[in-house]
Amino acid sequence: MRAQARAVDLLRHFEKVDLSSTDFDWSVRQALQFRLSHNVGMMDCLIASTAHRISVPLYTPNLKHFSPILGSLAVKPY
Repeated sequence: MRAQARAVDLLRHFEKVDLSSTDFDWSVRQALQFRLSHNVGMMDCLIASTAHRISVPLYTPNLKHFSPILGSLAVKPY
């Protein structure tokens, strides 16, 4: 429970970016394009959509799923 409270406290320092209908449409196109070839799921595409729209890096250890749809915006954090 303390770890969860610390995580919530940490997240308060970040700006929240909401999904738009354009983000959703983009993510559906990506899912259709990369589902079979790279096993990219819809949730990964939704996560990537805002990073794509606002052109910010998405730090993730899961480059296998995010690199095909984000290219160099997908960054391994360590």
